[in-house]
Amino acid sequence: MCHLLIFSCNKDKVERDKSSDGLSHEDVLSLEKNSVFTNETLIYKGIFEGDFYGEKVILKLDEDKFSVEYKGQSYNGDLYKKDDGSLMEVVSKKKKLPFQFLRWSDNSEIMILNEDGMADDKGENYLTRISDK
Repeated sequence: MCHLLIFSCNKDKVERDKSSDGLSHEDVLSLEKNSVFTNETLIYKGIFEGDFYGEKVILKLDEDKFSVEYKGQSYNGDLYKKDDGSLMEVVSKKKKLPFQFLRWSDNSEIMILNEDGMADDKGENYLTRISDK
């Protein structure tokens, strides 16, 4: 009795998608969700008003400087633009602010990020532009 075995090997090269640079699917979704999708030039000057965990906040931007009024306190300091400019870091000169990072939602709205750099899960902590001055 004779047995004939035939094997076939597919040599097609399978390439790994490197477009995400090792980020997990959740990381990519988070980046897409939190990125600024606008063709507008961001204007780092103006007055923004909103709430931070239920307390009123007034943020004044003047290019690379900022001032904040929050819970009866005034904070002043330097504004640093990060990444593509949609992420901002605020560093107070004297008193420590209860937040450090902000991200543009669009040119008229800024969200205050949590300590972990992520947006508030409840959709709160947004500041809306009330003046361009």
